[in-house]
Amino acid sequence: MLHFRYILILFTTSLVLVLHGCEDILKKDISAMDPIAELSADELLFGLEEDENFYKEEILSVEGSLVEVNTKNGNLNFLMRGNTNQNHYVICEMNHSITLGNKDVSEGETIVVKGILKGYLNDAVLLNCVLDKTNKNE
Repeated sequence: MLHFRYILILFTTSLVLVLHGCEDILKKDISAMDPIAELSADELLFGLEEDENFYKEEILSVEGSLVEVNTKNGNLNFLMRGNTNQNHYVICEMNHSITLGNKDVSEGETIVVKGILKGYLNDAVLLNCVLDKTNKNE
């Protein structure tokens, strides 16, 4: 019984340390972080169609055509599309510090965003996004 108790304490302590050590990256400012990959919207969407875990939970820089800007659930969202994959979108939920007032973007423009790939279900979802000026062709 004592052996089981030590195992339970060890497991609980390990779990707390892991959860505490894995700070939620969604709360971090990723603007200064390097993306693991720089992709077009088409490359991201085609990669996710082949493997739904393609770059999942990684910081990516994605270039695409801005189709729509909206505010849902109190967050600014960008809807992007690639050049060849017209049936699926990249949905970018912008970082809470991003507002329309401080970003000069317009629908139809090619933009580059950096965000954390959360998942894919017909559309790719990037969270905590920022405009990635380092990759934008000006």
